[in-house]
Amino acid sequence: MRLLIPFAAAFVLAFALSGAPLPARAAEETVVTDAAPMAPGLHAFDLTAARNGLTYRVDVSVPPVAPPPGGFPVLYLLDGNAFFSIAATSALLLGGSEGPVVVVAIGYPGVAGFDLTRRYLDLTSAVTPEGRTIMGARAPKVPTGGDEAFLDVILNEIRPEVARRLPVNDDRATLFGHSLGGRFVLHAAFTRPDAFRRWVASSPSIWWNDREVLKEEAAFAARTGRPALDLTLVVGGAEQDPEREEAPERAAFRTMARMVDGVRDMHDRLTRLQAGAGRIDLLVVPDEGHISVVPASLGRAVRRAAG
Repeated sequence: MRLLIPFAAAFVLAFALSGAPLPARAAEETVVTDAAPMAPGLHAFDLTAARNGLTYRVDVSVPPVAPPPGGFPVLYLLDGNAFFSIAATSALLLGGSEGPVVVVAIGYPGVAGFDLTRRYLDLTSAVTPEGRTIMGARAPKVPTGGDEAFLDVILNEIRPEVARRLPVNDDRATLFGHSLGGRFVLHAAFTRPDAFRRWVASSPSIWWNDREVLKEEAAFAARTGRPALDLTLVVGGAEQDPEREEAPERAAFRTMARMVDGVRDMHDRLTRLQAGAGRIDLLVVPDEGHISVVPASLGRAVRRAAG
């Protein structure tokens, strides 16, 4: 199993910049290559997607028990390089009480932690002039806007490959993402609500593109015959607190982002909208920040995936 690099050093949020080149065109077909086994129950493969021509490393943890009737429930993770170790360990520790869960972590080959260039592309809509103005010096200097293609890759290429390899139940699939990944989860839930049974958005970047995801939420709310969501929102209770010796630029961004307020407001709106249908959970983890909340978020994601 990959080592999880220290968050404080590696998790530069979504604002660090990188100039690694990206493929210019989609591949002609999906290409899958097995990686060397890491340990019993752990598997990995690289998949070059036909949809966007990009290669993904997929790490998989399989419970050491017989699959239940219909197959294992599955927890799909974004930013898989960073989060696989925590999620796989949580699934093993909680398996006896919560039930077995297959963990599928979607990341990138040969990268420890976060590939900031790739995650900007995969997890975001195209940055708008308004969004760039709001982010100022923190605005990305790398490609954005690949979220729809990435969602297609997950649903039409990665999930079928996992189902081909393992006895999984796609009707019991959960999607987890943190930060920009949390924003991606909300985008997917509001635009393709039937794609997953459950959704877990951890510290979602609701602020992205001048809170563009709120427009998607409103469009979802206005849909006739919309399905009821099973969505868990998680945020660290200290994410809006001033930091020690905080730079003015950081303080301005924290005020703009309103991480805790934004999640609370969304929970309240969706709870009223669904009026008891589905399930909208809110977990505000006291004293935790944007980084330190991740283990609690993943623990909750494992429990929801097993349910």
